[in-house]
Amino acid sequence: MDHRPRAPEQHPTQQHPTQNPTERSLTWTTGIHQVRTRLRFPLRATFHWSPRTPLGVEVTFHPVGADPVTWVIGRDLLARGLRTLAGTGEVRVRPADGPGRAGQVVLRLGAEEPYALFVLDRAGLTRWLEETWALVPAGAEAEHLDWEFFDNLLADR
Repeated sequence: MDHRPRAPEQHPTQQHPTQNPTERSLTWTTGIHQVRTRLRFPLRATFHWSPRTPLGVEVTFHPVGADPVTWVIGRDLLARGLRTLAGTGEVRVRPADGPGRAGQVVLRLGAEEPYALFVLDRAGLTRWLEETWALVPAGAEAEHLDWEFFDNLLADR
């Protein structure tokens, strides 16, 4: 898990003219709610995925009046959480009833109280994840990893 602040990159429908479509990063910014007891506080969240790091999704939360906070969450964990309770420890995702035909997704960050609880649009997350799979299908992530990086890490031992 990574908590590095970062600036959101380009929108998924935008692409640099010289950029290979399979190297295109996808960014989705959406309104979400942080849930505290029975109150919901709106904020923005930016989901960023890159074929260069296809296993993880960077989720940057933009709280009003505070610095952005970024967590890296597994793309497969987010996908499983669309259908059923997924994850253990620091990150848990599950579907929930809510507005819209598809309902919502509940995202819990933190292993024990006080943890952060967020709800977001399930249909929007589903559409965005489908865009990532169009570029790097599930199961093909290893073909896009920088194996030289891992080789260098092992060589330094």
